Amino acid sequence: MATIKDVARKAGVSVATVSAVINRDSGVNVSAELTEKVEKAIKKMNYRPNRIARALSRKETQTIAYVVPTVNNDFFAQMAHFIEDKAFEKKYGVYLCNTHSRLDRVDLYMDILIENKVAGVLTTLTWDIIEKGFIESIQEENIPIVGLAGARIIEGIDTITLNDVQGGKIATEHLLQKGHERIGFIGIENSKTTEVRLTGYKQALTEAGLDLDERYIEVGRNFSREEGYSLAEKLYQKCPEITAIFAYNDIMAAGVIDRFNDLGRSIPDEMAVVGYDNSIASYTRPKLTTMDLSKEKMVEKAMDVLFKRIAREEFEFSHKKISPRLIIKESS
Repeated sequence: MATIKDVARKAGVSVATVSAVINRDSGVNVSAELTEKVEKAIKKMNYRPNRIARALSRKETQTIAYVVPTVNNDFFAQMAHFIEDKAFEKKYGVYLCNTHSRLDRVDLYMDILIENKVAGVLTTLTWDIIEKGFIESIQEENIPIVGLAGARIIEGIDTITLNDVQGGKIATEHLLQKGHERIGFIGIENSKTTEVRLTGYKQALTEAGLDLDERYIEVGRNFSREEGYSLAEKLYQKCPEITAIFAYNDIMAAGVIDRFNDLGRSIPDEMAVVGYDNSIASYTRPKLTTMDLSKEKMVEKAMDVLFKRIAREEFEFSHKKISPRLIIKESS
């Protein structure tokens, strides 16, 4: 295997010159003529830089991490797709870390990311991340971290989040405009995101002059399709007068549709359904009305901030909120 010294001899330059060409962000200027010689030698000798050694000298690797609850949720899988694409453009790799809301997993990933000297971290600000002091531990190692999605705003880091109160309100207002007054809501217990989307739901009902019926609200243990199915069943048995349901996300909404399809209830004629996050809205039958969260736009903003932090640019921490957008399809 060729070494950096072999490349230097082949190109007729110093090892320092080869290093400067390889590490273009080192601040060392190399002429176009010498750069071309080095690049030709690298190609001819099939030289591959020792990334571990480079990481040790630079105190970071050309990798970032994306820490999420689980990519079983299509929303996070789609966010990961955009993150990987943006990282690739910068010639960075991505560690994908699924916590599954388990503190031991947060602990493990925290240690691994620090030991492997990641250049930066994107994370959803879930309860487990907060509970384990993940943010503080990453910052102590001088690793930039950006909060992406979720409902929490953390001082001392940049955050790109959603205006979920506005989104919940828009979704509920759409159902009200369709003539529904007995509107159910399903979400997840101990979830800050559920809490803020529910706030928007309640605001829309109040502004429409309707009393809030707490019986119309059901929360479950997770955001799966199966849980959506189960919560729809509970809600229907308890309150058969309900004519519409606003679900925490598209996955749960798909479960709601499954349940009412099984009951033989026509959607949207007998039961309207609205989801949230536009992750699988096109794959349900009927196609799901949902709130689009501009996932690519969120990622672009988060990655822009993260790479500025990696470059050690100094500016005030910012908290940007993205406004969701209603996408009307067949289920409402």
